[in-house]
This record gives sequence, C-alpha cells and structure tokens, in this order.
Amino acid sequence: MTLSRSIRFAGGLASVAVLLVALLTGAPATAAAVGWHTGGAKILTPAGGEYAINAVNWYGFETRDKMIHGLWTKDYRFIVDQIRQHGYNTIRIPFSNAMWETSPIPSRSRVSACPSCQGKSSRDVLALIVNYAGDLGMHIILDNHRSSAGNSAEGNGLWYASGFPESRWISDWVSVQEWVNGIPQSLGTVDTVVVDNVAADGFPTVLGYDLRNEPHTPSRTPYLSGSTWGSGDGIDPAVNPNPNPFAPVCVATSTCHDWRLAAQRAGSTILGAAAARGWAYPLIFVEGNSTYPSNGGTAGAGPYDGTWWGGQLRGVNGNGTNPGAPIVLNAGGNAAGLGPAVDNQLVYSAHDYGPDLFVQPWANPTTCYRSGCGGSSLADVWYSNWAHLTAPAGVTPVWPGHATYPWGNTGHIGYTTAPMFVGEIGTGNAASDLTSTTRGSQGQWWTDVVNFVISSREKTAINDSGTAVQDLHWAYWSLNANDAYALLGSNFAGLANPTKQYSYNCFMQSGPLAIPRGPGPNQCGSTGPLPAPF
Repeated sequence: MTLSRSIRFAGGLASVAVLLVALLTGAPATAAAVGWHTGGAKILTPAGGEYAINAVNWYGFETRDKMIHGLWTKDYRFIVDQIRQHGYNTIRIPFSNAMWETSPIPSRSRVSACPSCQGKSSRDVLALIVNYAGDLGMHIILDNHRSSAGNSAEGNGLWYASGFPESRWISDWVSVQEWVNGIPQSLGTVDTVVVDNVAADGFPTVLGYDLRNEPHTPSRTPYLSGSTWGSGDGIDPAVNPNPNPFAPVCVATSTCHDWRLAAQRAGSTILGAAAARGWAYPLIFVEGNSTYPSNGGTAGAGPYDGTWWGGQLRGVNGNGTNPGAPIVLNAGGNAAGLGPAVDNQLVYSAHDYGPDLFVQPWANPTTCYRSGCGGSSLADVWYSNWAHLTAPAGVTPVWPGHATYPWGNTGHIGYTTAPMFVGEIGTGNAASDLTSTTRGSQGQWWTDVVNFVISSREKTAINDSGTAVQDLHWAYWSLNANDAYALLGSNFAGLANPTKQYSYNCFMQSGPLAIPRGPGPNQCGSTGPLPAPF
C-alpha cells in the first residue's frame, strides 16, 4: 500500500563482504542464541510465551523522502506513544534499499517537529524510533518495501531492480542485521545512533525481517516474467521441487524469477550471518506473490489463480499439476551445499484489501462471509490463498506422481503448519468503509476480514468462518495521517475515525498492550460493538 493507491493492484560494505565470504565458504558458525521463534501457527517469545502481533504500518523511509512521515508535525516519541496508547504492540516499518544504502540527512522541513532528528541521517532516525519503541515494550518488523525510492511495491514485481541487483538486496539485509545488533554501518553516511536491541520486556526489539514487500506479476506481463513461486529457475520442479536455492545459474546475473528460492537465499544468508556471530535468529517473514498456476494448468501456459500482490500462497502446497514449494531455511550455504536446517523461524505473510482498491472477482452481489455460503465466500477465498497454512496439517506440499514430498533435499524433516502474518489490511474512514449491507462492498469486506482475524483466536457462533484458521497475526495499513486509510487524524494526532479503532481494530488486538474492552471512554467497544459478518 502507498500514498498513491490507484497504481497498486492486486559494519559497511567491507564487513558485509567479509561475512558473506565466510558464510559461502563454509566457515564454522557458533550456535545461535534463542530468540523469537515459532511453534506451529504461533509466534513465541525467547522465553517461550505466545506473542500475538497487533501491528500498524508507519511508512516513509521507502518513499523518495527516505524519511518516515509525520516528523514535520510531531516528534517521533509523540507518534510512538500514540501507537502504544491505541493498543498496538508492533510497528511494521517499510524502507527501500536506496534509503538503506545512502542514509541521507533529510531536509530540515521533513523533521521540523523533531529536534533530536535534525542533522541526523535516515538510519539514525530509524534507530531513535526502534530504541524508543523498545523502551515502551513494543517491537519492530523491518520491511524491505522496494529497491529504488518511491511509492508502492517495486514496479517490476521482483526483489531486485535496475541498479539494485539481488546480491545487494541480500547484502543490505546482512547490513540491517548488523545494525540491529548494535554495529553501526557506514553505507552512504556513518551511523551515530546505536541500536539497543533489547526492549523493556527483555526480548529483542526487532522481531524480524519482512524480506520483500508484495512480489507480483505486473499487469499484462507473462507469469514467468514476474515473481513466480516454485518454478525452479531452470531446475525442473517435476524432477526436484526442493532444490538448493543457491544452485540456479540465474543467481549470478540477478535474473531469477522464482521468489520462493530467492526468499530462501536471503533468509538462509541472514540466519547464517546470525549463527556466525552467535546472535539470536530473527523471524523471517516471507510474503506470497500474486499469481499461481491453477490445478490443471502450468507455469508457462496457465490458467492462473490471481489475488492481491503478496497475497498468493497456494504454491506452498501446489496442486495436481504443479509441485508444492514450501519455504525451508538453512543457516548459510552456497551452490555446493547448505548449512544446517533451521526450523521455527519462518512466518508466512499475505496482504489483503477490499474493492475500494480494486474490484476482485469475488466482490460482487453474491459475496458472503462463511465457508460454503456461495461461490464468492470471502472465508473460502482467504483460506484458499493464504489462511490454510495456519490450519492443522495445513502445510501439505504435493509432488505429482510421487507419494511423498522430498523435504530432506535441504536437510529438513518438514512441517505441517506455520504462522501467518496479514501484513497489510486497511480501509477508509467513511462509515461505509467500515460496514455496509451492500454485498461486495468495501464495508462488507472490512467487517468480514476483521471478524475473520478475530475468529482465529476467539471463535464464536457469530464470527465462525467455517474454516480451521488459527492464530492470525496482522498489521493495519496505515498509521499515516497523509494516507487515504489513515489511522491517525490530521497532523498525526488523535484518530481519524475513533469508531474504526474502538469498534473494529481493537477487537483484533490481544496481549498486555491491547486496549481493554468495555463501555468506558477509549475502551474497546466504547463507540459501539463490532458488527457481525454476513
């Protein structure tokens, strides 16, 4: 999601290079400390307790400003205080590779309301935000939103772009991890603010890394020219659907298209770097793409199932004519071999929006909520595209013509369920954007998706979707007062629409920072009950 919704469908370089060489040559790694991890569909703290992500997106670092938005009107502490006040425990912060590699000092006008930000570079301002959020017991997800600075996802739908090859995308992630762990970077500008990656609750402030925002197939572009899932990049998935991700020839020239294998390369390099330093592993968030061959179709000829950018995860399991391709992570590796398998660090992610952004086929006069209610059941759409991965035995990759899937190719024994982070959902601030009796409307979609998320943790007779979805994590798009879906009011103060927060968003929140439920002022439900889905 971006400022412009109409364009959207569906140590320094030397230390990074040394570390990558060590990883790729098989240098011995020390054991990683216990950090954030997963168990089934749950996200767990380093102490083993459950953590439900109730997040909000706060953008700006990925734009041409290369600076988070709102600091022209409010200090970052004021904005972070409001996020916590409204019951959010996590902030998803987008950034671009262009911002990370240059870390410019913004013009005074972009940070005029933040005295401590003036004269500091972009990475330093980000460090101030991370440190302050941690002081309040909140956590951060860093999101590589795009390569070049701009709005929305990268236009080519890939994880690399002109001037930003895959190798830089991965080395930037290694740099990010060093920075998170308190090592100042010198890309573009030398850092002066050191990240203190321990929050007030004693856990790492940064939960993990959303490797790439919204991989997709651009409009009127062949599927194999965009971000595919499980196509193999020259390794025939019918022969080996679970290859060494570093093996494809296209890696060296930054011309690959299989997003699943690219995510494994990046995730495995990040984990290998952590192991080499003895750092706690981060969570690795992997979004879907937008398109996948239908059952009976092929990658080259289709037909295809499509959905929102980043929201298509059917490829994890595959179908009768396309082998499944679940994400598997290792600590390091190269084309000759992989490091040890790393389990329990993967979080799948999807984005979903309503017809106000684009009218998908399931937004029509027969749209309904519960599974089996009709051909345009929202629960069935969500379950088919991404939510099924959270269900018991929801991860069941197939290999057509074979009895079992070859998990062991990369040292893994396999997993049967995984966490799901709905990294972007949002709506406008008119009453009809929140609820409506018109089927196929924005209001119906918003009421229903909120109920769907709630049902994954608090299932009732009213919100029961008829699916086995469980433990969904989520992030609202967006906090920004300068966004059509703004959570905050003008000048980044107060709420743009209190009803959206106190009758909708708050009911999805859980955990110690969630807004208490009750009829009193600023309590969850104080502006009225959450409407029932239909």
